[in-house]
Amino acid sequence: MKRILLLFIFLSSLPIFGQEVIHLGRSSKALLLGDAYTARADDEFTLFYNPAALGRNTGVEISPLNPQIGVTNALDEVDRFKDFPKSDAAAIADRLLGFPVYIQAGAFPGLKMATFGFNLFAQTRTSLLLQNAIHPLLDIDYRVDRGFVAGFAFNFGKGKKAKTGMRSSIGISLKHTQREGLSGVYDLFGTELLSKIESNVESVDDIRNALGWSKGKAWGVDIGFEQVWKSSFSELSWGASILDVGGTKFRKVSGDVDIPEQEMFVNTGVNWKQNFGIVAYSLSADLHPLNVYMPFARKLHLGLELDLPFVSLLGGYSEGYVSYGLEVRLWPFKLIAGFYSNELGVEYKESEGKRAVFQLNLFDIDIDI
Repeated sequence: MKRILLLFIFLSSLPIFGQEVIHLGRSSKALLLGDAYTARADDEFTLFYNPAALGRNTGVEISPLNPQIGVTNALDEVDRFKDFPKSDAAAIADRLLGFPVYIQAGAFPGLKMATFGFNLFAQTRTSLLLQNAIHPLLDIDYRVDRGFVAGFAFNFGKGKKAKTGMRSSIGISLKHTQREGLSGVYDLFGTELLSKIESNVESVDDIRNALGWSKGKAWGVDIGFEQVWKSSFSELSWGASILDVGGTKFRKVSGDVDIPEQEMFVNTGVNWKQNFGIVAYSLSADLHPLNVYMPFARKLHLGLELDLPFVSLLGGYSEGYVSYGLEVRLWPFKLIAGFYSNELGVEYKESEGKRAVFQLNLFDIDIDI
C-alpha cells in the first residue's frame, strides 16, 4: 500500500492525455484568442507560430522575464476536492477518475531585432487522466523541454514601415530541444506495473524510471509565409507555417524508451485589425493542424481582441470551446490571465480539458528604429 500511495504522489505531479494536439510553446495571449495566431504572432512567441511574422518587426523587442503557468480549471469541480483523502489509494483514485489533471510551467525569454528573432525556452508539462473504474488505466504525458530557437524573415514588396501597400515575407527558424519525460497508457493495477513497483522501488525517481523515463536531444526546423495588405487605419494579413518540418525526432541519450517526438503541424490563418488611436480591435481565424486527421470543426480557431489604453479584452473559440481573458499593461509589468479549453479526445467536443493560464512579463523593452 505504501508503494501504491507513492505512485499516486508521483503521478499527481505529472500530466496525461490521448489525442490532444501538443505544441512545443504556446502564447498565453494566443490561447485566450482561440489559438488563432498564425497570421498574428506579434508577441514574444512569434517563433513558435510563424517565423515569417518576424518580417513585420520594426525595431528591437526584448522580453527578459515572462514566466507562464497553466493549470486545470477546477472551478466547476470544487465538490470533487472537498475533504480530499490523504492516505486511501482507492479513495484518491475514485476522486480523480475521469478528471483531467494538467500542470504546466515555463519561461520563454526572447529578443527580436529587425527581422531576426531568438528565444530561450524551458518548460515542464504534465497531463494525467485516470479512466475506467473497474480496470483503472492511467494516461500520462510528461515532458520537460529546454532549448533555444532562432529565426529570420526576408521581406518582399513595400518596406515594413510603409503605412500603405502590400508586403510579403518568408521565414525560417532552427531550434534545438532537449526533452526528457515519459508518455503512455498504464494498467494501474496490472501485473507488469505492480512488478516494477515491487522491484526495490523506494523513491519517486525509481518509479519514474520504472515507468519509462528517457532523455533525448533533437534539432528541428520551422518555415513560414506571411502576406500583409495595409491601408491608413487597417491591416489584413494571411499566414501559413509548417512547424517541425517532417517531425522532430529525438536522439535518445538515456533511458530505455523512445522520447515522444514533436509532431509536424501545418497551420494557416488570417487576421484583420483596425487602429483608431485610443481604440483598436483585431479579428483572427485559423485552420490547424491541417495535416492531422481529425474532424474539421476541431481545426477551426477564432479570436477577437479589443485593445484599450492599458488593457485588452480577449476572447476566442477553439475546437468547439470558448476562451476569454484579459491583458493588463502597466510597465514594467504585463499580466495576461484567463480561461480556455482543449479537446482531449478524438471527436469534436468529445472530452473537454478546462484550463487556466497566467503569464507575467517584467521589464519588456520595445524600441522602434
